Amino acid sequence: MRVITFKADEELLERLDMFARLKGVTRSEIIRKAIELYLKLEDYKVQPQPKIVRLTS
Repeated sequence: MRVITFKADEELLERLDMFARLKGVTRSEIIRKAIELYLKLEDYKVQPQPKIVRLTS
């Protein structure tokens, strides 16, 4: 895995650390999962919605 760096304010880091302790995981694991979820949600928004076609006889 590659290492990346980003900026976050102190309040966000405190919340992240508290959540990580409660879940028993690392900051990195939470950040990875959050990014994956965000990308899935955004990808869903970009995908064309299926159209309902009504067939008549």
